[in-house]
Amino acid sequence: MNIDTILYDFHQTNCIGEETVNHINTDQDLRTRLLNYFRQKQDRAFALNLLDTFIGIRKQPRNNMPAEDLMLACYILGLHGQIEDCLKIWEAKSIDFDTHCGLDIQLVMFGGVNETINFLAAQTTDPAQEALKYIKRCSACGDFDGLAEYFSPQTEPWFI
Repeated sequence: MNIDTILYDFHQTNCIGEETVNHINTDQDLRTRLLNYFRQKQDRAFALNLLDTFIGIRKQPRNNMPAEDLMLACYILGLHGQIEDCLKIWEAKSIDFDTHCGLDIQLVMFGGVNETINFLAAQTTDPAQEALKYIKRCSACGDFDGLAEYFSPQTEPWFI
């Protein structure tokens, strides 16, 4: 399966099918190609749908969506640079105890530490305020000191 086929199918159906999900889950080469593709091109509708699809699968009773796959979808969405997407990534981190512990908090911070904190501080929703409190604690502990390297195009994230 290639990226052009995946994107074509998505734009024809407005959904990401089980076959595509299975390929992304199991094909490391495809995961790397997806990462490199989205480092160069934008398709936010696909990125949002990918993360929503993975979140939906993770919430199902069988719960067969590993945190690493959620992190790939979060990373791809973060590459689009829309600060409001930090809340979608926080949603993925907050699915359950395992994703809260296993999904890197750095993914929420794709827009920068100060920018994300300022955005969340301006929001009034409970999830935004929960994220803000958590992020401030993480920042105080130095969790974001290597953020530039985490999102560097020269770095392949560990979860690929």
